[in-house]
Amino acid sequence: MICERCGKDIFKYSTCNYCKRKICVNCVKSSRKVSKTNRIVICRDDWSKMPKRKLFKSATVETA
Repeated sequence: MICERCGKDIFKYSTCNYCKRKICVNCVKSSRKVSKTNRIVICRDDWSKMPKRKLFKSATVETA
């Protein structure tokens, strides 16, 4: 599988909750557990967008 952000070949990926891209470990800027089973991830591109960063910090994202 290929990282949709940087293009590297990856074996383990995370899905960004804001842009829905499959990203590698190096492209993950931050992740946190909202509840015991839900984990939210934000990529480096979305971290630079202030509205998405505010949503991540307040943990009001809908995890599907």
